[in-house]
Amino acid sequence: MRRSFYHLTRQDRDTILEGIVNGDTLGEIASSLGKNPTSLSREVKKYRSFEGRRTFNRPNLCTHFFECEFSRLCGDWCRKPLCKNCRKENCTRFCLAFEKDVCRRISRWPYVCNGCPAYKSRKCWLERYKYHPAIAQVKAEKEKSVSRQGLTLTESEMGELDSLITPLLRDNKMSPEAIVAAFQDRIPVSAPTLRRYIDRGGLSAIRLDLLSAPKRKVRKKSKKRFTRHKEDGRSYSDFEALSEREKASAWEMDTVCGSKKDCCRFLTLCHRQTNLLLVFKIAQGSQECVSAILDYLEVLCEDAGYTFKSIFGIILTDNGTEFGDAEGIEASTLSSAKRCDLYYCDPYSSWQKPHVELAHTLIRRVLPKGQSFEKVSHRQVSTLCSHINSYPRASLGCSSLEKIGDILPKSILRELGISVVPTKKVRLRPDLLS
Repeated sequence: MRRSFYHLTRQDRDTILEGIVNGDTLGEIASSLGKNPTSLSREVKKYRSFEGRRTFNRPNLCTHFFECEFSRLCGDWCRKPLCKNCRKENCTRFCLAFEKDVCRRISRWPYVCNGCPAYKSRKCWLERYKYHPAIAQVKAEKEKSVSRQGLTLTESEMGELDSLITPLLRDNKMSPEAIVAAFQDRIPVSAPTLRRYIDRGGLSAIRLDLLSAPKRKVRKKSKKRFTRHKEDGRSYSDFEALSEREKASAWEMDTVCGSKKDCCRFLTLCHRQTNLLLVFKIAQGSQECVSAILDYLEVLCEDAGYTFKSIFGIILTDNGTEFGDAEGIEASTLSSAKRCDLYYCDPYSSWQKPHVELAHTLIRRVLPKGQSFEKVSHRQVSTLCSHINSYPRASLGCSSLEKIGDILPKSILRELGISVVPTKKVRLRPDLLS
């Protein structure tokens, strides 16, 4: 049997089509070819051909077509009895109740209409796709050829790209992923391609201008450790038992240390869904200082007309001594009810709160490890927060402040001194606070 990582041949593609027409499952076809089922599903979705649709007695693809009674959506001047039968205007452009009708056969395996009895009987009016091995083979060969041609941009396009990319890499110290996310309409290539251009010398920027380009080390297999919060309902397994919506709305809490001689620290809160980061300077890493910051946030929420639980209802943190007073963190200073639910990560498992750990790397760009926090003022902390939250994130396609919406009231952001910084002025470098 051939090794599974070989490219598909024309004979393999003919076998795929034969299996689809015969009604074989994806696993059966993959087993006969010695391939991973995911590879075959990607092959069919990527190289299938759009065959259009029949519009006879069905001008649009709304799921509510047969029971629809809407009229004059385009304007009061229209004299058509029902919008769904209009051939001049497409009612789906105006109707808020429009839901596209999609055949289950093309939204899941086999993703094509080959072998479908409705396609043969000409009774289907939905969008149709077919898999042709000959066409798929030509497309695959062309893609292999184009991907190996090297730089595909013209000299003028490379010059425009260079003038945009190089200052952001050298001066603003942005990653290629963040630049592509912030300027999608002006950059015609992906972040990996941008890195290849830099490695090949296509831009003025060089590899040393990249923020980090080392290879990742292989993670060692850690010993299984047990948490002491298993019995009080605050363990990470209890956090995992929450719904996906609750986990996405949670905040991750941690502290950042400066010099070893410092008593002061940064208390950080990071929203898991939007990566919004709040940073507070505390006098020391004690339980009293942590509770005091949360008391301050509770007062801000109350002044803004919100409750602390509606914004910071779920908090995930580590097993540091500064977070040991779970009752004090959860207890409200304005009422007798709990203000939040606190959960703890497993010991030595910082990867369980990845959002705040990643945010700490942005802080370290401005305040490297070992640098004292003593002379950093609260106003400078607010400036740091504004630049970090204005930094474009590749995972979001924009900055955290653009994604936050109504999750955190603007009055609280103003009170904390956090504002939007234009993308080209974002500067996560040590001279930001000088």
